[in-house]
Amino acid sequence: MTRGGPMGFGEAVATCFRRYATVRGRARRSEFWWFQLFGSLVWMAAAVTFALLWLAAFAGEARPSEDPAINPDAVAWAPLTAAFGVLLISVLAVGVPTLAVTGRRLHDVGMSAWWLLLLVPGLGIVLLAISVVAGQPGANRFGPDPRIVPGASRDNAAVSR
Repeated sequence: MTRGGPMGFGEAVATCFRRYATVRGRARRSEFWWFQLFGSLVWMAAAVTFALLWLAAFAGEARPSEDPAINPDAVAWAPLTAAFGVLLISVLAVGVPTLAVTGRRLHDVGMSAWWLLLLVPGLGIVLLAISVVAGQPGANRFGPDPRIVPGASRDNAAVSR
C-alpha cells in the first residue's frame, strides 16, 4: 500500500461522474474541491445560457397589450422552454454528483451523510467548512482510506465493513 498524491481536475470529475449517485465510500479533499470547481463552472454557464434564453423569450417592447398575462402569444415559448430545460439538465448532471461527493467527503471525516440535511435550512456553509478538515487516517466505518488504498476513491469498489 502506497500513498497516492492528490487527484487532478480531470480525474476528480471522471470519478464523480463514474460514481454519479453513490454516497457509499469516502472522497479525498482534492476530489471534492476539484468537482466543486467543475460544478461552479457548469452552474455559471447554465445561468448565462438561462438568462440569454429568458431574454430571448421576452424580447420586444413592453406594452400593456403585450403583457404575457393578458396575451400569452407575446411570449416566445420555445426559448422559455429551453431555458428551463437547461436548468433541469444542469441540476441532474451536476447537482446529483455534487451531493454524492459531499456525502463521501463527510464519510472521509467520519461523519454520516445525513449531515447533508443541513442544506435544507440553508446551512451549506457548515458542510463546506467540514470539507476543509483532513480525512481520518486509515479505514473508518465508511471504508478504506482513499489516500492509501489504490483505487478506493477512483472506482465504485466494494466498501469493506
